Order: sequence, then C-alpha cells, then structure tokens
Amino acid sequence: MTPALTLVLPLRAKESISTADFYEYWLNAHVTLPARFPGIDTIWLHAVSFGRSRWPAVPGIDNRPAPEAEFHGVPEAVFQSMAGLAEFQAASRVQMEDGINFLSEMLGYASLGPNSATALDSLDLPAPRGDDTLLRHLVFLRSRPDVPVDEFRRFVTGTLVPAYAAAPQVRKLRRHLFEPLDITLDHPGVVQYKPPEQQYQAALEIVVTDESTLDDFAASAGWTGTVDGLAAHCVAVHAARVDRCITTKYAGAITLAGVRGVAVADVIGRLAADSQRDQEVSDLFLPAPLPALT
Repeated sequence: MTPALTLVLPLRAKESISTADFYEYWLNAHVTLPARFPGIDTIWLHAVSFGRSRWPAVPGIDNRPAPEAEFHGVPEAVFQSMAGLAEFQAASRVQMEDGINFLSEMLGYASLGPNSATALDSLDLPAPRGDDTLLRHLVFLRSRPDVPVDEFRRFVTGTLVPAYAAAPQVRKLRRHLFEPLDITLDHPGVVQYKPPEQQYQAALEIVVTDESTLDDFAASAGWTGTVDGLAAHCVAVHAARVDRCITTKYAGAITLAGVRGVAVADVIGRLAADSQRDQEVSDLFLPAPLPALT
C-alpha cells in the first residue's frame, strides 16, 4: 500500500542553545512524544551535518547552504492515510508546543502518495537503530526558477534516480518530490516558512558502504553522466551527511528508542539488556489505550 503522505522536516536548533543540547533534547526528550500519537505510521530521524558532508560537488551551482540556512536534524514521517494525518494533528498538541523548547525553524516538506518511493534497497535494514556504519547523505535539490515543475520532476525520476540506482556502489536510494511549503504540523513560535526561491523541490536519501565507496561512485558514470543535467535543472544541490539514522516507529509499532529515548536505547543495546525490550517493560512507559467510542 502506498502511503498517502510523507513529510520531510528539516529542523534547525534554537539559537540560544548549543548543538549538543539540541541533539540531547531532540533525541531523548522530544523524541518520546511523536511516536505515541495515533495516525502516524513510521518515523525515521536523521541527525545531519553539512560540515561533515562527503557528497561530490556539482560545478557551477550552490553546493552548501549559508550557515544561517543549515539545519541539524531531518525527521521523515509517513502517514498511510489523510485521515491518519488528521488524527495525529488532533492528538499531538503537546508535541507541537514542545517545539519552541529546542527549535528555531521546522520546515514541513510534503511528498504526496507515490512522490515518495524507494528505488533501491539492498540493506535489509528497514528500521535502523543508529548503530550501523553505513555512509548516508540526504541530498536536497532546488530547481532553477525557469525549469517547469513537471520537467524538473521528470529529470529527477526519469534520469537522476535511475542513474544513481544503477550504480553498483549505491545500496539504498529513496526519493521525494515536494509540494510548496505549507504548515502541516504547526509548531507555535517556530519559523515554518521560507520564500519560494529558498525552498527545495526534491530530496534523495543515498546510502553507500563507506567513504571509499562514495569516491568510487563519484568517479562512475552514474555520477559523471548526470552532472550536466543537475547543473541544467538545479540552482542548488545541498547534501547533508547523516551522522545517525534512528527509527522511533515502524509500520505502526513504536520502537525502543521511541518509548525510552535514544540514549536509553543505546545503553540497553550496548549492555545487551534484552529484558528491557520485553513488551511488559515497554507497556510501563506507554499510555493505556483510550476506550473505544460507542
């Protein structure tokens, strides 16, 4: 079943807190909220860095955001139906109000139905816990203003994605085609909009094994054969390295990180404290289901 909506949500830390405090709060305090609410199917969290990016540059276009436009985290939230989105919106007020504690900006890029798709995945790792050593990048594409939306999307889906997916170095490739920014999840007091010329129109999640594999990809026809097309269709290609990818809910089931926070999940994993994974333990931390309406 194709989900109805995927939200890609770049987050920028609140100016008054350190980046370390941003990650501490996001991954251990805030993260225990969204997965508990109804209507949301899957949540992946990407802790990202532009400074650590290894993605090859495209000559002649903008390859990194200005410092004031960089972001620090990118959740990806999947809703199987628009009714599920409405259910989540109605239930998650406390999560929305929590944003002001650690965010200065949250942009909600909506990708409708099949506009989000996984073109390739050889990892057998649908719900990563953040403990693998794979090299991930989230590559955000900003189209040239003179390129029509349909033409840009055809280039991404018909040229760029097939070329990357055919490269033997690429182990996972997921793509999103964005609608213009809108406030889907309203976080009061947090910036949620940028003018059209500063918005992105697509994003790719690209996973390879390691840095040497990425170097091989940058020398391959999969990359070199698309550089001119990227320059012709994009005014900016901004690639953020994913330092960790963590799942807090998958196919409707909340994960240990979603129940307890990432730091607690990490230490349970390190110590192989498998008893902490028992459903009986998780139930202690999860609210009781509401009674059915009659």
